[in-house]
Amino acid sequence: MSDATDAVRVPPSLFSLFSPEWENNPYGLYRAMRERGPVHWDEWMRTWIVLGYDEIAELSKDDRLSGARIDAFYEQLPATARTGLAPLKNALSGMMLFNEPPRHTKLRQLIRPGLTPRFIREIRPVIEELVDSLLDRAIEQGRMDVIHDFSEPLTRDVIRRLAGVPEHGAHLLAGWQGLLHEFFTQSRKEVPRLNALRRLFDEGAHGRRTGTGTDLFSKMIAGQLQRDNYGEDEIFANFLLLIDAGQATTTHLIGNAVLALIENEDQQQLLRDKPELAANAAHEFLRYDSSVQFTSRVALADIEIGGHRIERDQSVALVLGAGNRDPQHYADPDRLDVTRKANDHLSFGHGIHYCLGASLAVAEIEIAIARLLSRAADLRLAEPNPPWLESVNFRFLQRLPIHFTPIR
Repeated sequence: MSDATDAVRVPPSLFSLFSPEWENNPYGLYRAMRERGPVHWDEWMRTWIVLGYDEIAELSKDDRLSGARIDAFYEQLPATARTGLAPLKNALSGMMLFNEPPRHTKLRQLIRPGLTPRFIREIRPVIEELVDSLLDRAIEQGRMDVIHDFSEPLTRDVIRRLAGVPEHGAHLLAGWQGLLHEFFTQSRKEVPRLNALRRLFDEGAHGRRTGTGTDLFSKMIAGQLQRDNYGEDEIFANFLLLIDAGQATTTHLIGNAVLALIENEDQQQLLRDKPELAANAAHEFLRYDSSVQFTSRVALADIEIGGHRIERDQSVALVLGAGNRDPQHYADPDRLDVTRKANDHLSFGHGIHYCLGASLAVAEIEIAIARLLSRAADLRLAEPNPPWLESVNFRFLQRLPIHFTPIR
């Protein structure tokens, strides 16, 4: 991915990601900031910025940093904003992602038994069938929007089945935006959707509690409901986490991967010549252009890192996108290399917050890219400079229309 960074002055802040120069491609900015060191204080953002791979990995496993930041942000808002955002706040604050032990441990155990290697093996044929079905609709036309015609409906249907959303509720998952993005931008757009999903969720409450539910989500959590006491709000929050984390981020990981292959034709050809590299390439796509660029934490105590002292109650931004391109860890990090062993990338996190759905996301990326390349040649953009969502954290393409030559 190209970026004009050679002669750039060192930017003063991660806030520069809001500028036109960097909003579509943050990696040159990260590189310029990293020259100041892997850790530094960002005066504009009022947070510590952590850019180095080793430092991010170390802090990701440090229990003196907390991801439980939803309530603190909410309480700082004006009363009028808090009223409208309460459903979003309640959903997010109940997710395991935004809790610490012991509650995090309890919530993680609710979902973890269902996302086993055996489950991933069993669901691969489902993913393959969905991918082929979507390609069947688009392939003869020689064009499609990768986001709207391929990756979004793929991840939506996979997660619909996993979360146990019945077909008559499938429309509630269409056009899903990340709930965290909606919350921090103080958008109320998703609140009606959340309320509708809660009504749908409550319809299955009896089956989940009695062990008679036949959907995958009910089966996934049945054993844990018998072993521990979970409230319906807790179960609903992590039902939403499956949808939120398993849909939007994976949708755009696939989109970013296709764009990367179009911009790196040699790697596209290498994958065509050696399809056995698909699983390895999935991790390289995650390293090269993750759909989530950083994660925020709050210090619970003073921490020494990278020659600096992070003080208690200060904010910390772990810039995963920068760590994934750290030249101290990866050789020639700005180059896409589908042969690179990159399964230690930071995109799924580290420690207790490591993404439970990582194996599912990798399987979806691997299958989607391999099947696409086996059925479509000469991938090319249908419009220059596809637009990105306006966000400093999420690398979400708004659309990715492409042309190709069908392979018969």
